[in-house]
Amino acid sequence: MNQIWNLSFDFSALIILTVLLIWFFVEKRIPLRSHNIYLFFIATAFTATCVEIICAEVAEGTGGLSSTGFMWVFSVQIMLTLILIEEFFWYAVALSSIEKKITDVLYVISTVIGTLASIICLVNPVTDIAFYFDGEIFCQNSMGYVLVGVSLLYLISAIVVLYRFVNDMSFVKRAILALNLIFVCCAFVLQISKKLTIVNLAISIGCLTLYQYLNNPGAMTDDTTNVFNRKFMSIFLKNQFSVEKAFDMIVVSMDDFKFINKTYGVSVGDEMLAQVAAYLISVRNSDMVFRFGSDQFCLIVRKNRNDTYSIAEKISERFKHPWYGESAAGIMMSASICCISCPKDAEDYATLMEVIDYSLLVVKKTRKGGISIASELNLDAMREDKAIERAVRVAMDRDELMVYYQPIFSVEHNSYNSAEALVRLKDSKLGWISPEKFIPIAEKNGLIVQMGDIILEKVCKFISENNLKDTSIQYIEVNISPLQLLQDDFVDRVKAILDKYNVSPSQINMEITETATMNGVKIVGDNILSLTDYGIKFSLDDYGSGNANIDYINNMPFSIIKLDKYIIWDSFKSKKAGITLEYTIKMLNALNLHIVAEGVETEEMNDKLSEVGCHYMQGWYYSKAVSDSEFMKLVG
Repeated sequence: MNQIWNLSFDFSALIILTVLLIWFFVEKRIPLRSHNIYLFFIATAFTATCVEIICAEVAEGTGGLSSTGFMWVFSVQIMLTLILIEEFFWYAVALSSIEKKITDVLYVISTVIGTLASIICLVNPVTDIAFYFDGEIFCQNSMGYVLVGVSLLYLISAIVVLYRFVNDMSFVKRAILALNLIFVCCAFVLQISKKLTIVNLAISIGCLTLYQYLNNPGAMTDDTTNVFNRKFMSIFLKNQFSVEKAFDMIVVSMDDFKFINKTYGVSVGDEMLAQVAAYLISVRNSDMVFRFGSDQFCLIVRKNRNDTYSIAEKISERFKHPWYGESAAGIMMSASICCISCPKDAEDYATLMEVIDYSLLVVKKTRKGGISIASELNLDAMREDKAIERAVRVAMDRDELMVYYQPIFSVEHNSYNSAEALVRLKDSKLGWISPEKFIPIAEKNGLIVQMGDIILEKVCKFISENNLKDTSIQYIEVNISPLQLLQDDFVDRVKAILDKYNVSPSQINMEITETATMNGVKIVGDNILSLTDYGIKFSLDDYGSGNANIDYINNMPFSIIKLDKYIIWDSFKSKKAGITLEYTIKMLNALNLHIVAEGVETEEMNDKLSEVGCHYMQGWYYSKAVSDSEFMKLVG
C-alpha cells in the first residue's frame, strides 16, 4: 500500500484547499467570472483529493487495483482531473479579452468535448475502452489516448489564451502561472513513473499561488474604506465591457475635501470617507462600490437601471445633512454627482474614464454639489478633444509634427527679414487639425512642454541646414507657451538645443502672449531675463486683444510688439478704431519698440499701416504659412 500511495501528500493538499475555501467565503467576494471559476477549481481539486484518498482505501480493502470498486472510483478521479484541466482553461478565458461571440462558441465546443470525455470515464469500468489495470500495471486503450489528447488540448489552449489574449497581466504573473503549470506537469509525470501521489498537492499549491497573486481580495480592496479600489475597478469594468453587459454608473466626487483634511485632520477625513463608502453600499445594499480617487467613489447599477437618477438624488440629498463619526460629529460635506449609462455613453473602459472626467469637470464648473447626466452633455465635443489629444501624442511619438513658416516683410528693407514658425498637424483619421484646436488641448494636458521643445529643435535644425544667416532672414519667431516658461530647466533646454545645431541666440525670437507673465510667477520673469541676457529677443504677441498696459510693456524686455490682427481689421471698419490704432502705433514708436502688423491681407491695409509707422508686415497679402522648402524658394 505505501509503495503505491503516500497519503500524507493528499492530506497536506486537503489542508491547503480547506484553508483556501475558508478564505474564499470569509474574505470580501470578488464579483468576477474568473473568481467564480477559481472557486469551482479549488472545490473540484478538494473533491479530487478526497476521491484519491478513497481510491487508496478501496485498493487496500479489495486487495488490488483491478477490482471493480477501485475502477469505478479511479474513473471518477480521472474524470475530475479532466474537469480540473477544463476549468483551468475557462479560468484563462475569463481573464482574457476574448470577444463574447468567440467565448460563446468556445463554450459550446468545450461542453461537447467535456461531456464526451466524462462519458468515456464513466463507462470505462464496464467497457475498459480507455484504461484498465493488469495487476498493478496501468494500461491504456484507444479512448485513453483520446483523454490524454483532450487534456493536452485544454492545457495548450489555456497557455495560448494567457499569453495572447490576457492583456492586463504583468510578466511576473504570467511567469508564476507558467511555473505552476510546469510544477503540476512534473508532479503528474513523477506520480505516473514513481507512484508518488503528489499531483493534488501540486495543484493545491498552485491554487494557493493563484489566490495570492490573482484572486486575493486584499489586493483589490481600499484599506481606508473597505470598498474595492481603482485597480479592481479597472479589471471589473473591462470585464463588463468584454461580456457586453449593460450597466449604469453613479460617480460621487467630494467637493473641496482637502478643506476637511486641513480643518479636522487626515484621520477624521479618512473616517468621513469610510462613512460615505458605507452609505453608498447601503443605498443599494450592494458591494459594487469603488473608490477610484482620493475623494471619489462610483456605484455600479446593473439591476433596475431606471432608478439610477433617483438613487443619485437620494445620495445628493444625504450630503445636505451632517456626517457623524467616532472622533467628529456634525461635519457638512458636499459632493458633485454624475450619472453615466454604458454602453450608451461609453463603449469601452478608456472612453468611460474620459466621460467621467468630462462629466465631473462640467458639474463642478456649472453646479458644484449638483447632479449631471452624461447623455445630456456634449460628449461629442469631449470625444473630439480626446481624439485630437491622441493625434497629438501619436504625431509627437512618430515625429510627424510639421513646422510651417509665415514670412514677415520689412518695410524699411523692402524684403523678408524674418518668419514666424507655426506648427501644423495632419492626422490619418482626422485630417488637418487647426492649431486653434490642438494647441489649447496640448496646453491643458501638459503636452505643450514637449511639443515646444520639438518645434524649437525643428526650427534650429532648419536654420542650420539652410544657412539662414547668409540670407535676408535675420531670425525666426517661435511661440512659447506659459507652461514652458514655468519649467525650472527651460533655459537650460533652450541653450542645449541651440548649441546642438550651432544656432546663434540672435537668430531666435520668442513670442509670448501677455497672459504668460501676468500671473507674476517669479520663475517666468527669471526665465525671460536669463534668455534675454543669453541673446534671445522677445516679442509680445496679439497686443491689443487682452489687458496689457504701459507699465506691463515698460517692465518686460520686449523688443517687438505684434499687433493683433483683429484690432487691425477693426481699424478699417471703424473710424474710432482707426484713430485708436494710429495713436497706439505712435506710442509704441515713441518707446522705440518695433511693430509687426498681423493679418495684413490687402494692399490698402499694407499701405495704410506703413504710412502710420508699422515696421513689419505679416499676413496673406505677402504669404500664408508655407513648408520649409517653399519658404526657401520664397526668400531665395
